[in-house]
Amino acid sequence: MKDEDLAGSKKRFRILAVDDQESILDLYQQILCPLEGEHYSTTPTPVFELTFSRYAEGAVEAVRSAIEEDRPFAMAFIDIRLPPGRSGVWAAEQIRKLDPDVGIALITGYEGTDLGEVQCRVPPLDKLLYLEKPFGDKEMWQLASSLCEKWDLDREFQKTKAELEGLVAESSSALIAATQQLEEEIKTRINAEEISRESEENFRNTILNNADGIIILNKQGIVRFLNPAAESILGRKPESLVGEPFGYKIQISHGELTEIEIDRDNGTLVPVEIRVVDVKWEGEAAHLASVRDLTEHRRVKDELEQSLSELQKNMRSTVQALALTVERRDHYTAGHQQRVADLSRAIAGEMGVSQEQTEGIYLAAFVHDIGKMGTPTEILVKPSELTELEFKLIEPHPQVAYEILKTIEFSWPIAEIVLQHHERMDGSGYPHGLQGNKILLEARILGVADVVEAMASDRPYRPAQGIDAALGEIQKNRDALYDPLVVDACLKLFTEKGFGFAA
Repeated sequence: MKDEDLAGSKKRFRILAVDDQESILDLYQQILCPLEGEHYSTTPTPVFELTFSRYAEGAVEAVRSAIEEDRPFAMAFIDIRLPPGRSGVWAAEQIRKLDPDVGIALITGYEGTDLGEVQCRVPPLDKLLYLEKPFGDKEMWQLASSLCEKWDLDREFQKTKAELEGLVAESSSALIAATQQLEEEIKTRINAEEISRESEENFRNTILNNADGIIILNKQGIVRFLNPAAESILGRKPESLVGEPFGYKIQISHGELTEIEIDRDNGTLVPVEIRVVDVKWEGEAAHLASVRDLTEHRRVKDELEQSLSELQKNMRSTVQALALTVERRDHYTAGHQQRVADLSRAIAGEMGVSQEQTEGIYLAAFVHDIGKMGTPTEILVKPSELTELEFKLIEPHPQVAYEILKTIEFSWPIAEIVLQHHERMDGSGYPHGLQGNKILLEARILGVADVVEAMASDRPYRPAQGIDAALGEIQKNRDALYDPLVVDACLKLFTEKGFGFAA
């Protein structure tokens, strides 16, 4: 493949950079549009197109023009403090009103910014991040890559979902309309007191030419008639069926649909959908079964489900990339989420939790701190205990994580598990003060694993307390703060089964 072909296959994203310092704008250019071979990933890298602005009003106008050109920005880096006039926060507000999908990273080099007020002014939280000057080249590149990929996958997911919903609605409407039309015609032509020979002949012709299979059964389930479409679906000739029992259990339910599988003579199974109504046939009470082959319908459905499954895998990878971005902001907690995920999975296995449920616990644990992307870095790496005000800024991280994860259609309640992992059995946890079994089992497991790993590892404000102290903490508060069954399983792993955190 030629170089130009390779370049054309890469994803291209537009990024808006707003800063009053030319040196910072030059730095964006160097980091996000590097020379060949200077990017920060070994995987296929996206191509970024940068648009610069030194003023808040200019940034808003740039977004408006991009929307009108149908080439929207995937994200925007905006300095909070700009030249006299409108602030960066005002620009973020106006941009979000114009394009609610764009991701926004607010840049600040000053302390004292009221981040709580900013979060209220520029929702939603899952699309609003903070980055402090000076920022590292690799951190900037990874943040841009992760947010742009998430923006792209969100748009692709919504498009695919809309297409699927449209196909299902169109198919359902067509099936209902066709069935209703057939039923009305049958009732009109058959359920009369007397049917002339000419009318009966016309009706037979209608059934013979119908695209759906039509089978007439007497009240004892003996086949009286079948049309060519039914012959094709069943793979049987009329002479081998007429006068014989139908051979399949069908539900006589006044027009409700039933799905069964037809076994053809060649050994293949054909999924069909059958609707049965009461009629009269040749003067006798009978059943009319309309049969529709579902083979093509299921094939299309399977392809759509496979497409959605692949899309969900890609979205899951993007969430994991965002989680790694959080850890790179704070080297003290690098690997924390992975170790918590390993311990959570081990505890679930020890408790006999199903494999399917355990997988959900593992994935939730791997991203449980993703909400800290909205927390200032100076708080995450502070080398002393947090003040009450600082804790108030870090406390919303489960809710921020929930807002990010709830938009992704997982097979497990990932967003709810992460939201509840700081809840405690006695109701003293946060954010909602849930008690006992009102907390998801998965969240109770994640909560214990999180505490044990955190105490056993180094933190900015203290050295590692060791695994003995961590196990002592959960044993001391067994029942009061932590689920006793979860605590017992965790203690058994460390004391009897040799579990340990990977280096």
